[in-house]
This record gives sequence, C-alpha cells and structure tokens, in this order.
Amino acid sequence: MASQKNIETLRRSMELLQNGKAFYFTEFTGLKVQQLERLRRELKKNQCNYLVVKNTIGLIAFKNLGYATESIKEQMFGPLGIAIAYDDPLVPTKILKDTQGLRIKCAFIEGLVYDAAGVAELAKIPSKNVVLQTLVGSLNIVGNLIYTLNCVLQNFVFTVDSIKDKHN
Repeated sequence: MASQKNIETLRRSMELLQNGKAFYFTEFTGLKVQQLERLRRELKKNQCNYLVVKNTIGLIAFKNLGYATESIKEQMFGPLGIAIAYDDPLVPTKILKDTQGLRIKCAFIEGLVYDAAGVAELAKIPSKNVVLQTLVGSLNIVGNLIYTLNCVLQNFVFTVDSIKDKHN
C-alpha cells in the first residue's frame, strides 16, 4: 500500500506534468541550492517549471497521463529533475544549457525523445518570441518599402499632372 505522502506527491506531479508540451530530464547532482532556486525562478519566468521527483513516482505519473514510458524509462535513474515547458517547448533548452553543473539526460517533446546531443542541437533553434520579433521586423521593412514606392508613384502622378497643366 502506498503511503499518503507518495500518493500526494504523485497527484502533485501529475498536475505539474499534465499540461506540459516538453519535458527535459536532468541530473542535478552537484548543483548548489542557490543554483537550483535560480534555475526554478528562471524557468517559472518563462512559463516553465522544474520538478524534482522520485523515479518511480515520475514514471507512474507519466504512465497515468497516457504517455508511452518505454522510451524514457531508461533515463529515469539517479537524482531526477524534470523541466516542464508549458508554452514554447524550446525555451528550457537555453536555460538548462546555461546552468553550470546541470546535466541534461534527454528531452521528451511532442512524442519524440531527444538524447543530450539532440537537445544541444535544439538549443540552437531560436525561440518562438525571437522568430516572431524577426517576422515583425521583416513586416516593418516591407511596410517601409510599400510607403516608399507609394511616394515615388505619387510624385510621378504629380509630375505628369504638372506637365499636363503646362500644355493646356
């Protein structure tokens, strides 16, 4: 029979994992408490969370939420921390990569498992916000071009009107 504490931990873990779009499995051995707290604050600021969980409870939580656990089961050993992305699935890659002493074991993103090397490659992809800012900047350039072309066309029409008025 499971203890009440484990049942409550499982319930809380499932709540945190339930709406996640991406899960990053990390080993945090060697991290100081201040580093772990800084990591949690940075993740929270970016619509993410960090869950330290016992391996068995984590595995049961994923299974209860309907995830195929075979591919992540082998990574669930030792001290385990799971970074959970709720909005942009790539945001945690940069935060985790910049945390000294943290080892990324793998990531589970939209049904696909990425090893540590795959996560390092994902970290090179710009975040959704950067892509949107670039798009808005590009639209601004296009808008300026349209404005400039419109001014040239207006000047041409005024010039043609002036020539027509001179000859009449």
